[in-house]
Amino acid sequence: MDTTQPEGRLFIDGEFREAKSGRRYPVINPADESVIAQAADAGTEDVDDAVTAARRFADTSGWGTDHEFRKHCMVQLQNGLRARASEFEELLIAEAGVVRSNLATHVRFMIEGMDFFNNLITSFPWEEDLGPYEVLGTHSERQVRYEPYGVVGAITPWNAPFMTAIWKVHHGLATGNAVILKSAPDTPLTAALLAEVIRDSTDIPAGAFHALSSADKGIVGDAMTADQRIDLFHFTGSPGVGQRIAERAANGIRHTVLELGGKSANIILPDADLDMACGLGVAMCMANSGQGCALATRMVVHSDVYDQVLKRLEAFVGNLPWGDPNDPANVVGPIIREDQLERIEGLVDRARAEGARVLVGGERGDRNGRGFWYRPTVLVDVDENSEIAQTEVFGPVLSVIRYEGDDDEAVRVANNSRYGLSAYVQSADEDRAWAVARRLRAGTVNINNSFYLSPDAPFGGYGISGDGVEHGVAGFREYLRIKSIASPSH
Repeated sequence: MDTTQPEGRLFIDGEFREAKSGRRYPVINPADESVIAQAADAGTEDVDDAVTAARRFADTSGWGTDHEFRKHCMVQLQNGLRARASEFEELLIAEAGVVRSNLATHVRFMIEGMDFFNNLITSFPWEEDLGPYEVLGTHSERQVRYEPYGVVGAITPWNAPFMTAIWKVHHGLATGNAVILKSAPDTPLTAALLAEVIRDSTDIPAGAFHALSSADKGIVGDAMTADQRIDLFHFTGSPGVGQRIAERAANGIRHTVLELGGKSANIILPDADLDMACGLGVAMCMANSGQGCALATRMVVHSDVYDQVLKRLEAFVGNLPWGDPNDPANVVGPIIREDQLERIEGLVDRARAEGARVLVGGERGDRNGRGFWYRPTVLVDVDENSEIAQTEVFGPVLSVIRYEGDDDEAVRVANNSRYGLSAYVQSADEDRAWAVARRLRAGTVNINNSFYLSPDAPFGGYGISGDGVEHGVAGFREYLRIKSIASPSH
């Protein structure tokens, strides 16, 4: 990465600036605890400035109706991100601890996927004629129009700061809104670099995009949700915070789209290809060091193949390379910070005390006494109702649940969760897998060696895993209000 200090200031109304308080806070590398940079520590007065500028822009510009110009700007953004993709990748390693082997899906795959929304800007039916209709002797023509909400408050997590920011910022802008991005305290530098690209490589007007960082996520988040001038909140994060945003957005009846946590089940039916199922199962649990909402963290295994599965998991996870995220051989990197590491440790220790058996791992790791590490872990003989089976760990921990009986029982166990973000089914019989998949209460389901992630496939959750969707035409419409206009029919 460039040896110059990464940009860490706020981006408001087309300009980088310090927080009005002058405060900054250190951004810590989770692999070695070094300080990468200092970020501006925004306060409520900075939120007010950003919202004022965004509101003025949304209310007075032609951004929401000039689809051709907007598409021109979004293509510029895509090209600007392509040109600086390697910088984003290095930042993700440094501030989020994303392992190099996992970067492709975080950055370049996301940039290439921008085509779908860019094309929708001009192909989407912004106006639809319904034709004539008669009611009480009155003949009317009807038109349905789609219009941007106005100002979007985009609030993103630390585990995938580029991926989640580009979804919300790109999609919010592509649909004609002004966007205020609040990054997670741990990962503000990715958002600042995104602002640099917007400033330096696009014709996106000042006022359309703003980026805020803060050491205390609550102060800026609460200031945003209290501000009635923000029309839509688009949030990725925990169910607890999502519920708080929804409750605060209810004041003023403002729209929310919430992509929240998961405790996704991976059903291993007795006829599954066990080598593939276990290999995929480990990869889809340990990716991003287990710090992902849609990961397959509960493995629901039929008793007929349970022992065979455990042997494979012991071998796969026991030999899983972990450590320095810069090393492309490593699959698991650091945990984001100390309190998250302590949380993982507590969950595993309590699971062990409650009767789960540690097959692999189950303890902190060490890399020269620095950084935040937890060894890739497999817990077996897990009770389906236990804390570890019902709680999102957000670390490299796989819980294995044994079930007896038929596919109805597998579905019951998999659905025994308040979450419902993703699910996985492994079977040699695809018709059987489809029959199971249709009954799973989850927003996305993956059969065998498939994966839902794509720009045109809607992504959302059931239960406490969310409300609304990202991606696809359905995700595009989340950013748009619907208006019906009637006129006399002649």
